[in-house]
Amino acid sequence: MKTARYIFLLIGILILVFLFKTFGLQKTISQIISVGWGFLIIVSIFIFSHIFLTLGWKVLINHPVTFKTFRLLVLARIGGDSTSSINAFGSIAGEPLKAMYMKEHIPLQVGLASVVLDRTAHSLANALMFLTGIILSIFILKLPLHITAIALGFFLLTLIIIALIIQKQREGLLDFIISLVPSRFRKKLITDERRKKIEELDEEIKYIFSSKAHIHKFIISILLHYFAVTISCTLEIYLILYFLEIPFNIYHALFLYVFGLFLTSVMFFMPANLGTSEGSYSLALKLLGYDPSLGLTIGIVRRLRTFVWSIIGIIILMIAGLKKNE
Repeated sequence: MKTARYIFLLIGILILVFLFKTFGLQKTISQIISVGWGFLIIVSIFIFSHIFLTLGWKVLINHPVTFKTFRLLVLARIGGDSTSSINAFGSIAGEPLKAMYMKEHIPLQVGLASVVLDRTAHSLANALMFLTGIILSIFILKLPLHITAIALGFFLLTLIIIALIIQKQREGLLDFIISLVPSRFRKKLITDERRKKIEELDEEIKYIFSSKAHIHKFIISILLHYFAVTISCTLEIYLILYFLEIPFNIYHALFLYVFGLFLTSVMFFMPANLGTSEGSYSLALKLLGYDPSLGLTIGIVRRLRTFVWSIIGIIILMIAGLKKNE
C-alpha cells in the first residue's frame, strides 16, 4: 500500500506538471496573486460551513449538548477534519479523533456512534450533490442520453452501497465487520470485554433508526451536510472567479464544484487529490466554454484554503494534547 501511495503521488505530480506546462506557470501564479485580500474572505466563509456541519453532527448525538459543549464540538470538527487534507483515508482517521476530543463531555461510545452516523449522513449528502450535478448537466451541457444514463447509474450504485451500509448499521455494523474476520484471528483479538464494548457501540448506532423522530434527525443531518457543503464550496469557486474579474454565474460554479467532487471521489486513491482536483476543474471549465487554465488556479486556491484550515485544526488538536498532558 505504501508503494502504491508513492506511485499515485508521482502520477499526481506528473499531472500537475503537465497542467503547469500546458497553461503556463507564470500565468497561474499571476492569477493566484490577483485573488489578493479576497483569499481571506474565501477562508472565512468556511467557519459557517463548520458550524452547520457541527449542527448536523449534534442532532445525531444521543446525549445532552449545551452551548459550551457545542462550541467544543465545532473545535472537534475542525480538528478531526484537518486530517482529510492528507488523503481519503485521513478523513476516516479523523472521525475517532472527534469522539476522543469530546470524551470528557460526551461518553466515548456515544461519541464514536455519532461520528459513524455523521459520516453516513455526509455520504448521503454527497450522493445528493451528484444528483444535483446530473440535473445541472442536463440543462447546462445538454449531454447525450447515454452519458446521462451512465451518470445516473453511478448515482444509483452509490445509493445502493450506502443503503446496504445503513441496513448493516440497523442490524449491527461492527458485529458484521467482525464476522468477516477469520475465526482464528477473531478469537485472539475479540475478548469478552471488547465484545461487550462492541455490542454497546452497535446499540448506540442503532438508536438513530429506532423511531420516526430519530430518523427525522438523521434526515435533518443529511440536509445540513448537503446545504453547508454545497453553498460554501459553490460560493468559494464563485468568489475566486469574481476576484479574478471573470464573468461567471452561480450555476456554473455549482456545476464546477460537483463535477470536481465526482471525479475526485472516483479517484479517491490519489493522495490529497493531487492533480486530479485541478484537472477536473480545467475539464469542467472547458466543457462550459471558459478558459481551462482557470481550473488550475481554482484548484490551487482551494488547496491553499484547505491548508489554512488544516493548520488551524492541527493547532486545536495540539492545544488539546497539551492540556491533557498538564
